[in-house]
Amino acid sequence: MKEYINRILLLYLAVIVCTACKEDTASESPYVKTFEIHLSYGIFGTETPYSQPLVITLTNNSEQISYTKQTDKWGKLTLEKLLPGEYTINATGALSADEVAQITGEEDAKAANLVAFLSNVNLRINEEPQLNDLKLVSSLTSTLIFKELYYSGSRTPSSGTYRNDGFYSVYNNSPQPVLLNNLYIGSVEHYGAMNSPGPLWPNEEQGNYQNVYIRTLWKVVAGDEAVMLNGGESIVIAVMAAPHNKDGQFNLNSPVDLSKADYEAYSNDPANNYTDYDAPNMRLIFWPDYSYLWRISVFGQGMVLISASADEVESFETVTLPETFQDPFEDEEYWLCKKVPLKYVIDAVDLIQNATSTNTKRFPPALDSGFTTTDGIYMGRSVIRKVKSIENGVTIYQDTNNSTDDFEINEVPLSK
Repeated sequence: MKEYINRILLLYLAVIVCTACKEDTASESPYVKTFEIHLSYGIFGTETPYSQPLVITLTNNSEQISYTKQTDKWGKLTLEKLLPGEYTINATGALSADEVAQITGEEDAKAANLVAFLSNVNLRINEEPQLNDLKLVSSLTSTLIFKELYYSGSRTPSSGTYRNDGFYSVYNNSPQPVLLNNLYIGSVEHYGAMNSPGPLWPNEEQGNYQNVYIRTLWKVVAGDEAVMLNGGESIVIAVMAAPHNKDGQFNLNSPVDLSKADYEAYSNDPANNYTDYDAPNMRLIFWPDYSYLWRISVFGQGMVLISASADEVESFETVTLPETFQDPFEDEEYWLCKKVPLKYVIDAVDLIQNATSTNTKRFPPALDSGFTTTDGIYMGRSVIRKVKSIENGVTIYQDTNNSTDDFEINEVPLSK
């Protein structure tokens, strides 16, 4: 009898232990808590449903996993079974011209792209995510856009590095001709350590800047004579308009020959010992720490197209980076930038080192809610826009102001 009772007690204890194990296992879920995201824009998502769902992409930078999902017609989405980690959240949508008119009351309203972007979002196990409501913004649309950007360099036959073959292709994304005389191209500041957020400029909100801070600015057409760009055509702006892959004095392994470039970033400075090639020179407007060759970082740097009159450009304020963020070993000129209000920016592309370096983004969602990258340096790659459609024989490139969606890597620059 005693042996029977002992067996019963052992069986009872085993059941208790197993139950406890199950409870512990259940409580140690590998996922963050289920939560809901709600995206609204004006009356849409609150008083009025969207005509088409919004798309949300969540990228777990810690685990290198992406989730792409669609909201319901009210901009709501329940998220479950997400792994913990640091996330980048990107949302895109669109409103028709009629829907925009419901908000603005304008009879001639145009269709609009909607975007939202958040980086450094930490989702942890057993913590409630604080992401219930996100505000979308309307992104800019432009006729003149960046089509292709090549900045990451190439390898020489002897495995050296080469950066002089960079270029930027600007495209007329419409069927109508466009005047180029008020067009400027520039690169924004990229102060700070690799993979770290940039400085916080005075009177700005991190991630929602109302200005861009330009390190280098060029006027594309130097003279005053009218220059038109036909619909569906592009111009190529070269760092150095040389036959890079045709002449051994340059780099025979370069992917490009830029001897037929439309414009060149060359400054007629007596101290500039580089050759002035045949392409028309742009006019240098601002480059306080001038160094002869305009080569942005091979890891990427924000690029802008600006449309402004000469008087408006003259009004752009020159500002100095706050001393808190300065490196005492750099000259004073290094910290100077032009402060340009967003209304003058007609296209912007955030070029970053790789898909996990999202905290180095410089542009607010209204300019570029995403980013693009060549995902490597000195590999002879560019980034190029995806084709959206062909309209009356004119190629229209995708321009949602989300470079993550709009661009892709081009293994052979200038081939498309």
